[in-house]
Amino acid sequence: MLPFASLAQTTWNVQVGGSTSGGPPPFYAPQNLTIAVGDQVTWTNTSGTHNVNGTTALFPGNPESFSSGEAQFGGWTHSHIFTITGTYNYHCTQQGHSSTQFGQIVVQGDPTSVEEVGSNEGVLIYPVPANDVLVVELGALVIRAVEVISLDGQRVVMRAVAGASRVEVGLQGLAAGAYFLRLIDDEGRVIVRPFRKA
Repeated sequence: MLPFASLAQTTWNVQVGGSTSGGPPPFYAPQNLTIAVGDQVTWTNTSGTHNVNGTTALFPGNPESFSSGEAQFGGWTHSHIFTITGTYNYHCTQQGHSSTQFGQIVVQGDPTSVEEVGSNEGVLIYPVPANDVLVVELGALVIRAVEVISLDGQRVVMRAVAGASRVEVGLQGLAAGAYFLRLIDDEGRVIVRPFRKA
């Protein structure tokens, strides 16, 4: 096991609800958050048909994309861990909702430590600690990009990937220490794994 503490330092909860056909208008509550890098935001739908869309296609100024997918009815939840500092805007893409159902998340600070989060999704990384190359075995996972993020939230390596089951990530020039490996699929979903560079 790696000597890391928890990546998701704090979980922030956002209620999602409302309607354009009676009752309160579509909303996110709270609408604005200021969080630390490494914190998780969880959106919970309480009523109506909604989604969370903070993709860079809609908001080019966002440091990265996040999205719950198409608008859905029912009691769904969606979570995202923010590992890059900056300002993120998002809204609901259901017709007529974005005029009242929009939000902003400001991610600041730096984590003091990290831990493996979420499902491994069949991902294997080695050697750990790594020297000049980190090998990523993806199994059945299909991703479009591999990134290395420093503990202050800066993207220090980015590599596009197309259909590979094994990727070698060059770490030359990076200082020894702890980093995040981020794997991003075609829908903007992210798997974060910690590793250490020797």
